[in-house]
Amino acid sequence: MIEINADLIDRAETLLAGIPKGAERALSNAINRGLSHTKTQAFKKVKEVYAVKQSALTEATTTRVQKASTGNLVGHVEFSGVKIPLYKFQVTPKEPGKKKRVRAGVLKGGGTAVEHAFIAKMSNGHTGIFERVTSRRFPIEEKMGLSAAQMIKNENIMEQLEGEAQEKINERLEHEINRILNGYGG
Repeated sequence: MIEINADLIDRAETLLAGIPKGAERALSNAINRGLSHTKTQAFKKVKEVYAVKQSALTEATTTRVQKASTGNLVGHVEFSGVKIPLYKFQVTPKEPGKKKRVRAGVLKGGGTAVEHAFIAKMSNGHTGIFERVTSRRFPIEEKMGLSAAQMIKNENIMEQLEGEAQEKINERLEHEINRILNGYGG
């Protein structure tokens, strides 16, 4: 959770006292810039830690941003989505039909053998890592990795995102105050 320092709020209110809703405009603009920055940085941080393909990450993720307004100085970014197939992470071999043991790694630099798993291409064109559910040929189930929300919840990633968002909001608040004082910003 990001909080704006009371001193910064007082400074905005003092400097923008003669401008109707000046402090609220500066604060909401700074918060919204921080939210936008967080949304962008979240995927970059995930890619630094996890061995997931960018296309798979964006395809399986829904991102919702609730922006702040002058009447409600609260905003948030919400990540949700489905689990990403393990095949979209770091996997060897890459092609079906190879009689090699399947190795997969969710974290960068990691990777372990996935017992009794195989890579197959389904009739609809989908390729994935599968495992037999019973000793018979069918049914099979696909091995899944993590969802984007689970990856972003990583303690190190969250800590970095919160720190960067706090910095960005503080930096942008000064910019927004100057912008409004110079007659810009509606």
